[in-house]
Amino acid sequence: MPTPITDPNAIHVKHREDDLWINPVGGLGDVLMLSGVLKLVHDQFPDRRYKLVRRTKYSTFLKGHPAIDYIGYPPATSKNIITTDYWSEWPMGGGKDRAFQRLAARFGLETPVKEELYVPFEIEKDSFLERAVPWELKNILIAPFSDSPRKMMPFEAWERLVWLLKEDNYFVLQGGRSMEIPIRGVYSVLGATDPIQMLYLIKKCNLVITADNFVMHAAKLLGTPAVVLWGPTQRIVYGYENHSHIEAPLDHCELKDKCLGPHVAENYSKPCPLEAEHCMNKIDPEKIYHLAVSKL
Repeated sequence: MPTPITDPNAIHVKHREDDLWINPVGGLGDVLMLSGVLKLVHDQFPDRRYKLVRRTKYSTFLKGHPAIDYIGYPPATSKNIITTDYWSEWPMGGGKDRAFQRLAARFGLETPVKEELYVPFEIEKDSFLERAVPWELKNILIAPFSDSPRKMMPFEAWERLVWLLKEDNYFVLQGGRSMEIPIRGVYSVLGATDPIQMLYLIKKCNLVITADNFVMHAAKLLGTPAVVLWGPTQRIVYGYENHSHIEAPLDHCELKDKCLGPHVAENYSKPCPLEAEHCMNKIDPEKIYHLAVSKL
C-alpha cells in the first residue's frame, strides 16, 4: 500500500494498532456489494466497526454506514488492512465463489450469505430529473457502457434495439458519464447525473437494459427489473436471480479462458482482439427486445 497521506482530521481521532481498516478498490458496483456485505457484518456483529481509507467515489455510498466509524487515512503503523480485490484470488464461479460471497468471506462471514445490497440513505425524489426528463407511461433506461470495452455490445446493436423499443412507443433514456457516446434515438442524460441521481433515475424507470456495470448492481439494490447482457463476464459470478439475462455465445471463442480475470488484468481496458467475432457482437437485438417487453 502507498505511504499514507497525512489526514488533518486524524489529530482528533485516536487510532489503535488493532483498528480494522478497509482499503476499497474497484468500481461503483463493487462499492454497492461492499456496502451490502458490511451491513450483514453489522447486523451479525454490531460492535465490530471499521475505518475506511478515503476514496472520493466510495465515500458517496459509504458515508454514514453503520459499520464504518471513520473515513480518512491510516497511520503508517496500521497493520490490519482489509483489501476488497476479491477477483485477485483463484478463479471465480458459482456458489461460494461468486463475487458477493468472496467479499463476504473476506470480512469473516460464513458463506453462503444472502446477497442484499445496501446504501445508508433513502433515495429521495430528484426535482431536477422530474422536471428535465419528459417522462412517459413506460420508461426504459439503457446503460451500454462499461470500463471494459470487452463487456460492451456494439453501438449498431444498441441503435437497432432502441429503434424497436421506440416503434412500440417506449420512452428510452441513456444514462452514464459525459465521456460516453449517446446512442442515436435515445433521450440522453449522459453526464447530467451524479451517482445518487443515477440511483433515482434507475428507481424511476420501469426497466433497465444494461451491460455488466454499476447500473446492473444498482437495479438489484432498487428492485428495478433489469435485462443484463453478458459476454466475457458471467452471470453465475456477478448476476442476480431477480434479473433477466442474455449471455453471448462463447463456443466459437478461442480466447474465452484468457479474456478477463486476475491472470490477464491487462486485458480489462483493451478491446477484444477478435474484432467482428467479439462475443458481444453476437447478441441479437431482437432477442433483447422481446425479453425486455415481456418484463413490462
